[in-house]
Amino acid sequence: MATYPLLLDLSARRVVVIGAGPVATRRAAALVAAGASVTVVAPAGSAAMAELAVQWQRRRYAAGDVEGAWLVHAATDDAAVNAAVAAEADRLGVWCVRADDATQSTAWVPAVLRAGDVTVAVNAGGDPLLAIAVRDGVRDLLPEIIAGARGRAGRVD
Repeated sequence: MATYPLLLDLSARRVVVIGAGPVATRRAAALVAAGASVTVVAPAGSAAMAELAVQWQRRRYAAGDVEGAWLVHAATDDAAVNAAVAAEADRLGVWCVRADDATQSTAWVPAVLRAGDVTVAVNAGGDPLLAIAVRDGVRDLLPEIIAGARGRAGRVD
């Protein structure tokens, strides 16, 4: 499958996370850090989720929860719920990341590495372990790459 890499400015944009377990919590934390206005829908979840600056609706997912969102993350332990979330998102034209089934997603979360103003995002065709390994390999080389690139900036060869 061909994909198009893209970084999003989610500042003050509504993002919905369905689920509040470890994966949903990691995603919600990253979304909050990106400045998104995050709504979490889950009857219960991690203590770490409770510490995030999110609007947490402590209930099960219901049709209509995706409405008005720019992006949704379906990250529950229930494949049927994740499928319903993805179907609603698709019907509304909202990008959806399914934590349980990348083949049914319209968006994916890459393995990310940040170093100052440089962001490296790695996708390995749906293999998260390979993406993480590549990201971690780049981590060791990145300071040298950045220094070399900044040293060449503005120079015409």
